[in-house]
Amino acid sequence: MRKTILLMLILFSTLANSKADQLAYLSKEQAQKATVFLQKQAEIIIWCACCDNEPKLLVKVSKVYFERTDDKQFYHIFLEGIDSAGKKLKEEIDLAYVHINKNGKAYCVGKKLGFKCNPCTEVFEWLD
Repeated sequence: MRKTILLMLILFSTLANSKADQLAYLSKEQAQKATVFLQKQAEIIIWCACCDNEPKLLVKVSKVYFERTDDKQFYHIFLEGIDSAGKKLKEEIDLAYVHINKNGKAYCVGKKLGFKCNPCTEVFEWLD
């Protein structure tokens, strides 16, 4: 019985601290809406506030597009750009952990688009 309880505690603590794909799998309509929205952004911050010790990553946006997932039912959004260290990157993004600048404040893209998600953070100061 103790082993079962211990195993359950470990499992739940692992799940609670893991990064969830809240808005990584999207309908075609959601993916289109988000892509158009993100293509208008000069910079974004990628940051999972739910994840332990994950730094905020400021990215200058070069290209945003979406592709169908392997199961053909959902879509992923991809972002290409340059990070603050000058490194090129291409990432599949989760809109719950992507933030845009509005008047010096960082807002979650998923929330701004009206999608249900928990970015694990309130609005925060934009990185300079």
